[in-house]
Amino acid sequence: MAATRLLMRRLREILRLKFEAGLSHRAIARACAVGLGTVSSYLDRAAAAGVRWPVPDALDDAALEARLFARPG
Repeated sequence: MAATRLLMRRLREILRLKFEAGLSHRAIARACAVGLGTVSSYLDRAAAAGVRWPVPDALDDAALEARLFARPG
């Protein structure tokens, strides 16, 4: 069974805590009540997609999800 994706609101919070607050992955995982691997995975996806904080206003939740979870090719 595939892991359920976090709500985009939670992803935005992970990005904010990393780039605005400068927290470690472990501290972000505790603050958001998610696993350390989840934080690392989401931040890796964001980096690969070129998404940083603050997320541009033009990038709504659907566009953000499409950018981070697009299937290759």
